[in-house]
Amino acid sequence: MKICVVSDSHGDIDILEKIRFDNPDCDVYIHLGDSCLPEYMMDSFISVKGNCDYFIDYPLYRTIETPYGKIWCEHGHIHGRGNIEFLKEHDCKVYLYGHTHIHKLEEVNGYYFVNPGSTSRPRDGSDGTYLIIEAYKDEIKFKFKSSL
Repeated sequence: MKICVVSDSHGDIDILEKIRFDNPDCDVYIHLGDSCLPEYMMDSFISVKGNCDYFIDYPLYRTIETPYGKIWCEHGHIHGRGNIEFLKEHDCKVYLYGHTHIHKLEEVNGYYFVNPGSTSRPRDGSDGTYLIIEAYKDEIKFKFKSSL
């Protein structure tokens, strides 16, 4: 299963369309909040609500089933990032979050905490990033890509 993950695009529909165009072979497209776009413009993404999605009714979190296991998706401004007990409690192996605008991959005792960064307003010295996940039964791979 191939998954494209973006976050914190803050109204930039053009960058989201470019990312979709550049990755047509993905099975799922996930937006981790602060799209700042109405639902009808985000219908190709599974989206969660960010702290800047004021008038949009996305859920605060979602779980995604993959061959590797469940992935918890949220913006990251509510639950604690890096909390293994939280993942165990929800039977998830991966915690995807945005909010910080800094791309990051951390593995702790077989659990992954991953932020794709921001597609349009990075705070990590990049030109903007997003994430491609390849999830197999016994393996998961993460690759950050430039959103330029």
